[in-house]
Amino acid sequence: MTKGDFVDWKNSPITKALFGALSENIEGLKEELASSAGVDARTDAIKVGAIQAYRDVLATEWFEETE
Repeated sequence: MTKGDFVDWKNSPITKALFGALSENIEGLKEELASSAGVDARTDAIKVGAIQAYRDVLATEWFEETE
């Protein structure tokens, strides 16, 4: 992948929509935890795990230049 390919991918509407949806999901899960944490520890753990997974995707270094 070239730098230009990466820039095109990063700026594509699909990529922006995906990253936006992940961010919205994080906020939604945080709101759910704020209002219902402690009711069910298993559900809380699943939500916390999902938040971390979404953050990992958003924080990934996606660009690696190849020929």
